[in-house]
Amino acid sequence: MGRRFHLTLVLSMAIGVLTGLGVAGFDSAVQPVIGALARQPLLVVALVPAAGLVAVNLLTIVWRDDDTATTDAYVRSYHQRGGTLSLSSLWRKTVASAITLGSGNAFGFEGPSMLIGGSIGSTVEDRFASRLRRDDAKVLMVAGAAAGVAAVFKAPLTGVIFALEVPYRSDLARRALLPSLVAAGAAYVTYVAIIGTAPLLPTGGSAPFDLRDLGGGLALGVVCGLLARLGAQAIGKAKGLELSRTRRVASAAAGMIVLAPIAMWWFDAPLHLGPSYAAIEWAAQPDRAVTVLCGLFAVRAAATWLGVAGGGMGGLFIPIVTQGAIVGSIFDRLVDSPNPHLFPTIGIAAFLGAGYRTPLAAVAFVAEATGEPGFLVPALLAAAAAQLVMGNKSFSAYQRNERLPDVEPLSRLPVGDIMSPSADTIDADLDLATAVATMLRQNRRWAPVVDTTGYAGLIAVTDIALVPMEEWPTVTARDVARTDIAPATPAETVEAVADRMRAAHSEAVAVTSSNAVVGVVTLRDLTNIEVLLDRLNNEAS
Repeated sequence: MGRRFHLTLVLSMAIGVLTGLGVAGFDSAVQPVIGALARQPLLVVALVPAAGLVAVNLLTIVWRDDDTATTDAYVRSYHQRGGTLSLSSLWRKTVASAITLGSGNAFGFEGPSMLIGGSIGSTVEDRFASRLRRDDAKVLMVAGAAAGVAAVFKAPLTGVIFALEVPYRSDLARRALLPSLVAAGAAYVTYVAIIGTAPLLPTGGSAPFDLRDLGGGLALGVVCGLLARLGAQAIGKAKGLELSRTRRVASAAAGMIVLAPIAMWWFDAPLHLGPSYAAIEWAAQPDRAVTVLCGLFAVRAAATWLGVAGGGMGGLFIPIVTQGAIVGSIFDRLVDSPNPHLFPTIGIAAFLGAGYRTPLAAVAFVAEATGEPGFLVPALLAAAAAQLVMGNKSFSAYQRNERLPDVEPLSRLPVGDIMSPSADTIDADLDLATAVATMLRQNRRWAPVVDTTGYAGLIAVTDIALVPMEEWPTVTARDVARTDIAPATPAETVEAVADRMRAAHSEAVAVTSSNAVVGVVTLRDLTNIEVLLDRLNNEAS
């Protein structure tokens, strides 16, 4: 057991390094393109995001893959029984994400980053499945997702907490903490060795706060929770628009074109583009009027909504962060706070914590990405208030409310607990006519065949039916009995016996102890257990 767990940690470190390299490559390829686009003439700034949405949709048609989920793909796979993130899907989504983000659509880099890490983790887990503990299913996928977020945000603690929190609204993923810490640490070191260690959102300013700031943080949390709730509903409607693909993409592209001159006229900068860390910095300037900041909030919300409606591919983490920072900047102007960086910072925690129902990750992100751990207390209060207001809404449709009871032991249930005990047997020397009559009286389609030494095989009514009826008096049960499927022992697991039966195309198996028949298990018995497993695993709270 110890060796297997050590292997898990070694694999987690390797996953972290590979994820760090992959995310650094993606970031290095796409970020310069976004920066170059922001410096182009208005016509280019207006047309390129729309063209990006059209290109992504054309690719999904060619690939015959309409799944645009990135962060949601991780959450969905986590909850699916046997769910995985494949490398074949990864390269398509990575290309589509690069086009979406590189063309300036308002998404975040954490979506493809989680997908890169989660897919690497899932692939490694499949490769080493026989050498890992069964209880550790999907642990390496979680570790990979944590590594992706840790790398792209230069925030290892945020990566770990977000990957553990995001599958649920009010719970945490289990058994993945230590592997996620190892993978996130390895990914962070690898990424910053290539990209650098500068904070993602440096705020400057001072950390001290007073009771007035704490009260303001609570009020800001309530406002952010309300706005995040409305935003989650709007994103849900954008994903479910009942329009043809052509009309949906054309409308979204037209909307993105219209936003470009609005942004340039109102803000004198293309702040509607990309994840827009520039929008956070712009909003933090002390000379920005409240009305202009409200306009920026609306433009950013519209850009993200249009990108989702138009089938763009990327994360919503940073767009949510941007909205929280803008709301915090508005609040800062209204209350005239002596600490100009406090409310934008805790606005991030409140909006992000509410949007993805990940308050711990949001607070950790504030400390790591902004370099201001002193803001943790008001950020915690704001995040808690936002959670209460958010209710059961979320930006992810695949989150569950909380972890369901542990159903893993059902797959390891001994067949002795579900078999039909003391099965009626057929003597090996009985002729088929007598054997059929005996089985019909017992209402059995299958029966174990025994002789003086014990178990001799398994006979089915369908096997007897293949023998011409006129030969029944001269053919014995031993002649027809199947011996190609080994009997089970009472201690063997449901899963192992089900695999054996399916491989042998058999609908039943005898259960023996010391070669004496003690029961029979049918495929229907096993299917009932599997149906229960699927129901419990896929039942959303």
